[in-house]
Amino acid sequence: MPRSLLRSVMTASVAAWAVACAPAVPSGSASPARTAPTPPPNIVVLLADDLGIGEVGAWGQREVATPQIDRLAAEGLRFTEFRSSAAVCGPARCSFMTGFHNGRCRLDDNDNDYLRDADVTLAERLREAGYATALVGKWGLSWDSEPESWPQAQGFDVFFGYRDQVHAHNFYPEYLLDGTDSLRTRNVVPAPRGMGSGTATVRLDYAPDLLRTRALRFVREQAAARTPFFLFWATNLPHIHNETSRTAPDGGYEVPTLGPYADRPWSLPKRSYAAQIHRLDEDLGALRGLLDSLGVASRTMLVFLSDNGATFLRGPHDGTSDIIGRWFNGTQGYRGFKGDLYDGGLRVPGIVHWPGVVRAGRTTDARVDFTDLHATLVEAAGPRAPAGITGRSFLPLLAGRGTYTPRDVQVWYSPDRRQSAVLSGRWKAVWMLDTLRLFDLERDPGEQVDRAEDEPLVVARLDSIRRAEDRRALHPKRPAAR
Repeated sequence: MPRSLLRSVMTASVAAWAVACAPAVPSGSASPARTAPTPPPNIVVLLADDLGIGEVGAWGQREVATPQIDRLAAEGLRFTEFRSSAAVCGPARCSFMTGFHNGRCRLDDNDNDYLRDADVTLAERLREAGYATALVGKWGLSWDSEPESWPQAQGFDVFFGYRDQVHAHNFYPEYLLDGTDSLRTRNVVPAPRGMGSGTATVRLDYAPDLLRTRALRFVREQAAARTPFFLFWATNLPHIHNETSRTAPDGGYEVPTLGPYADRPWSLPKRSYAAQIHRLDEDLGALRGLLDSLGVASRTMLVFLSDNGATFLRGPHDGTSDIIGRWFNGTQGYRGFKGDLYDGGLRVPGIVHWPGVVRAGRTTDARVDFTDLHATLVEAAGPRAPAGITGRSFLPLLAGRGTYTPRDVQVWYSPDRRQSAVLSGRWKAVWMLDTLRLFDLERDPGEQVDRAEDEPLVVARLDSIRRAEDRRALHPKRPAAR
């Protein structure tokens, strides 16, 4: 079907939904009631990198100020049980893009696979619904040797940033990618390594600032064109520069200024990390200010998330004082950190702001993850939530219409199955290789008391789910970096 005709059909369909009041769907249905308003909203997802749930004021943080994120939470819907679909960035992003958990999507670790032409991404679904689409920031689902995996082959009209997640460690890179071309910066990286990594000795262009400029430019262009748009702003704030942290004392916390934390009585890396969170918060404020000034805020759905739990580095150069995630109570007391399938590695600050649809000041304990967000955004854009994926649309929860029943089961897998986890009802099982621990999250949200010996039937049921949901395929061998 020609794209112009497809858009006409979808526009007519959306208008019809606004006239007809769909009946509520019975509890437990996987196909919730039609609640999408017309016209379909602009969609912006601002994804932070390694921001812990406890590092945001709306979740109890007091030492680091996050006024813009807090205001978004106060004016939208705040999730207390939004979990990433993985404990590290690559498979989390794969789940968000494809709608499948990481026992079924291509990646179950950073860089160990790449998207194919056969994969249907969120960007492709939204583009087919008539949206202009842009990715600004960190992709992490490509191999340079495989053009079919590049963002513009996976549904994005515009791409600016880092194709590779290791490249994104460098906040002062030698270059960023502008579509399929390289955009040189003024930074000097004297010994660049593969995939764009390395450490700059001359630092003039701060990548998050370049990303912000490009993200806001896309919003201006689409507002002027009056085109519904999807912006996936995948910043690398407040990630650490891993390579520098391993080679230089207190290295890796790259930020141009310490901002309001310059005079705090903390170690330099701790102040630098707080300054990164401050800049992330300012980015959100700049985005919201622009949406307001352009007159499109009222028809824009804005989602704020982090890709996984708080940073976990434990080496001698991770700040010299303690694990980063403990500095500001990044895990909010939940067990584990980034890389762990305990909730400290999975729970993320999740906010949805949608004027006229989401009532301000609400909080929900509904359990959702990145696959559910995929389904929700597709349905909000007009088409029905896609069938056959892991996620279930929580659009009725946002709109306050119809009935929403969360999925009863969530699963997670790490590479080589060193870890796996299943959450069902009150019970969460976590495997470290073949060692199982079972937790009653209603009584023990911190996952401290192992109940496996007391509940053999629960263990057997969750282990059966774990085995059935694991569809892991053999990953290809990545070509050596040049």
